[in-house]
Amino acid sequence: MTTDKLKQIGDTISNDYLGFIPTSNSTKPPHIANGLFRHCIGETCDTSDVHEWMFEDNAKNSVSSEEILEKYEKLLQNGFQEKITDIKEFRFLLEEIFNQDNGAYAGPSNYGFSVMTISSHWMVRGSVSSEGHIGEFLFKILAKQINGKRSPVISLVKRALENDSDDVTNIVKPIIAFPSDKEKRNVSGMDYLDDLNTSWDSCKQVIREGFDRLASNLEITGESKNSLLVLRRIVNYSIFATFLYLTRCNSAIYNGDNPPIVIDAGADLESIKKASEQAYTSAKKSVEDYYTNVIRHWLSDEIATDSTDACKAWIGGMSFSSQDRADTIRPALNSYFDSFCREESSAIVALSRALQIVLYTCEYKSSSPSDFCRVLGVRSGLIGPKGNRAKVKRYLTNSFTLETITLSTLSPDELKDGVELKELSNRLVEKYNIIIGADSELEYSLLEKYNIAQATPGDLRGDLSINALKLADTYISLGLGKKYADGVTLIGWRL
Repeated sequence: MTTDKLKQIGDTISNDYLGFIPTSNSTKPPHIANGLFRHCIGETCDTSDVHEWMFEDNAKNSVSSEEILEKYEKLLQNGFQEKITDIKEFRFLLEEIFNQDNGAYAGPSNYGFSVMTISSHWMVRGSVSSEGHIGEFLFKILAKQINGKRSPVISLVKRALENDSDDVTNIVKPIIAFPSDKEKRNVSGMDYLDDLNTSWDSCKQVIREGFDRLASNLEITGESKNSLLVLRRIVNYSIFATFLYLTRCNSAIYNGDNPPIVIDAGADLESIKKASEQAYTSAKKSVEDYYTNVIRHWLSDEIATDSTDACKAWIGGMSFSSQDRADTIRPALNSYFDSFCREESSAIVALSRALQIVLYTCEYKSSSPSDFCRVLGVRSGLIGPKGNRAKVKRYLTNSFTLETITLSTLSPDELKDGVELKELSNRLVEKYNIIIGADSELEYSLLEKYNIAQATPGDLRGDLSINALKLADTYISLGLGKKYADGVTLIGWRL
């Protein structure tokens, strides 16, 4: 089979440079959770029986309740006398509990693509395509030994998944334990990559530190005693971390821009909305720049001389999987290349920019890596408004995600003793370049640096402070903040 050069470039970036596949709209929290958890515990379980039970009769391709009754008669309290209506009601409840993120699809033929809400190790299954290797990418960050230690998140996840006595898991235990001719549990053991083979950069270091602080703080707050909450926190931060890496890897590896995350606290301030929208747009642009830089790096081994003729010859020699693709892609690539040559002194840089655009438009038609920012951001609770009608997105963090990010930012001592809102603001800038507005002068200067302040209408500097006050109220309502008579707001755990 002929190697398709454009597809090869996309696969190379995902597999050899980035470390995961950021091009699927179908990637959901359960997929990321399943990949990460599977690597953390080194085991999987066949959940096909639960999958059969989980969808009602009216779901397309689902197994009928009459078939369920016949197949699982010995499992039912009343055997073959069990009421079909009761079975249907139970199946409805199962889907409500175990398919909250719509990561599972009805019908036996769709089991291979389905991941359910994971409450224990009995719900962790083998790899599915929508995982996009994100769980593996995150596990490598957790598994790297820093000062001789791997992340405490690994043991925390193990402990949480081993606890299968929670009410959610107890619902499906009888189904999982139902006699079968197939082996349901597969224990392969942990597989740690040699630290020397683990690629590392400043953004991965930030993510690892965030994971470690989160684990420590879950112990401090007592949330570690609630296994379901632990799993939810870890997944929530995992999605945020993936978004962070995708939008920051160009800065970490190629010294590109590190666009800020401007949190709109919901005070209905037009300047904050616009600044947040622009910040999100800048994040997506940074992903495009990363792809351009990787392609440029890759082309340096492909093209011997940095000249227009050499690049033209390379385009002419590109192989494609079909003549239709060749007839579509090659002229478009030549056109973009000619245009960028007028702007760039380097022909290889011009070709890199052209290839990035063609890759996005021809290879990633349904979801580009920049579009994937929206997928991750919305599903992590970092970006909104939700829904396709809201074409313009911004950073609208929900309460749970705000808590998770805060728990990953403050040290255990800071969380116990509390820090002033301004100090928290500085911590968020330092670790994630997150702007909330509590240090308006510092944060305004950052927005000027990224040409966001200049393009924002109204009194952005003053509105940043108002935004911070609104966020302080949110922290107080969550039990993470306390306002004193002198106007000082401390952020900490149950102050």
